[in-house]
Amino acid sequence: MIKRYHIPALTFFLFCTSIALLAQKSVYSFPFENSYKLPPMETYINVEEISSTYQTYGNLYTTEIIGLSEETVEQTSSTYISDVKAIDAFRFLKFYMEEQLVSQGDETKGSVEMSIIYFHEKGRVNIGTALNILTLGIGTLFGIPFATSFTVVEVEASLFNDNKQFITVHVGVGRGKKWIGLYNLDTRLPHQRALKEAISELNSKIMSDPKLQQLGSASIFPEP
Repeated sequence: MIKRYHIPALTFFLFCTSIALLAQKSVYSFPFENSYKLPPMETYINVEEISSTYQTYGNLYTTEIIGLSEETVEQTSSTYISDVKAIDAFRFLKFYMEEQLVSQGDETKGSVEMSIIYFHEKGRVNIGTALNILTLGIGTLFGIPFATSFTVVEVEASLFNDNKQFITVHVGVGRGKKWIGLYNLDTRLPHQRALKEAISELNSKIMSDPKLQQLGSASIFPEP
């Protein structure tokens, strides 16, 4: 009798586990599903502007070299600095454009360029800060948060028609926050929340723009 019911129970468990795994969404998914999409368009991400916003591109050092003609030449060494938040920003924008914004197809009608034009992160004291001071820091060891992290992100999308003429630009602003403690120092999660909120606001503006709704039927600003 035990073996008779053990196999069906195991099968039911594996079935439920498989369903749960299939139901999991990507980290880069959004809390919305567009009822329609823009026609196929060329998509671009302004990597240089994202690097500038997150300060992931900078000069390592600058040296002056004096040549034979006594002319001074400056030589600068630059490098890209790996930053997980900048990588998240790139992936969120790429996922949004490919999965939510534009339709798939070989014949494109215009282009869209997206970027992150503002990023700011700061920490503020909270009630946990006072508790940690009163307990002489012992509360920190028990996981009491000592600060709150706030993140603000601004996303921008510029759209162009077939003739590379500017159509419109939209922006979206998102915010995220998280309590920070000794065992919870990572601020990646509030940054992801801010990105999702910013892109959600941006998406609402794009989907309600009458200029962009015409892209599906005719090219905007046709040649005279």
